[in-house]
Amino acid sequence: MKKVCFVLPSLAAGGAERVAVQVLSALDARRWDRTMYLFRHEGAFLANVPASVRLASASGRSRAGHVLELRRFIRDTRPDLVVSFLSYLTVLTAVRTAAVGARVVFVLGTPITAFLEDADYHWRRPIDRWVFARLTRVGCRLVDAIAATSGGVSDDLVRHFGVRGSVIRIVHNPIDFEEVSHSVAEPIDPADQAAWGRPAIVAAGRLADAKNFPLLIEAMALLRRRVPATLFILGQGDEELRLRQLIDARGLNGIVRLCGFQRNPWKYIARADVFVLTSHYEGFGNVLAEAMACGVPVVATSSPGPLEIVRNEVDGLIVGEHTAAAVATALEVVLTDHQRRASMAVAAREAAQRFALPAIAGQYDSWFSELVA
Repeated sequence: MKKVCFVLPSLAAGGAERVAVQVLSALDARRWDRTMYLFRHEGAFLANVPASVRLASASGRSRAGHVLELRRFIRDTRPDLVVSFLSYLTVLTAVRTAAVGARVVFVLGTPITAFLEDADYHWRRPIDRWVFARLTRVGCRLVDAIAATSGGVSDDLVRHFGVRGSVIRIVHNPIDFEEVSHSVAEPIDPADQAAWGRPAIVAAGRLADAKNFPLLIEAMALLRRRVPATLFILGQGDEELRLRQLIDARGLNGIVRLCGFQRNPWKYIARADVFVLTSHYEGFGNVLAEAMACGVPVVATSSPGPLEIVRNEVDGLIVGEHTAAAVATALEVVLTDHQRRASMAVAAREAAQRFALPAIAGQYDSWFSELVA
């Protein structure tokens, strides 16, 4: 039996963290001795780690301490494969200096160039950003393999960071259809239920600059002139106050509702007439694929992930122009053409099957086996 260890900063409520738990849990326990190592023993998804997966964590807080503790752990447990979700350079340094022959895989869900331009990450000095870019370039060339969640993420690595295409494998993020189907029947918050009406629009994600919720709110201000829709935004983050101020300024109180973090977002999404994503960029867009799995047509601004998930005019609409007018027009098209919306809903559910967890876990399983053979 081969040993595999997934490493993450924590199990905070993010897409990478959910994917890591889903994939590691789904790997064949008869073939893999599975461990998850966290730099901080915290996060919303801790409860999702099954008892069959060993869970370990660091005790220190500094980056240097993380390297030393992980290196010690690697030397003690001697895994065949170490898979890093985030904290890539820390993990690579720890494994290489442990010198036990373990192979290292990075799982990248975001184009690095987009991350470097992301306003959510405040580079204190331009030199810090430059140093990070250079170190990332070196790390991506030294790692044994990289899993990219979309072709756009892969292309960015090859074009801008000189990574050899031969070390990259495109593996999409999974959807746990069983979990989704069990979750959609749960009741939503009573206050949100009281405000629910038709048509209903749902969006979800961190309340952060990258998700570009101000664009969606501006689009709602335009849409409401023609369609009496209500918008429910699921998520939490640093942009909440700014968004509430914008909602108030546009006269959308009670029309746009911020519903906070939802451990079960699907109970909202499945009730929606359309799901919308207005991110500046998405390496994949888990929630977009999950909305399709719920049988909900989608509207998404164009970026690498959505372009790979959504078949424009078939199971949703891709908005090429990141403008409020363009988003409002796309939402109006879906919401007012009932026959088209029904057709898109059926196509969306069928298309999402290609991201089913067993299939994606199987891709990881066979690829990991090749890497450690």
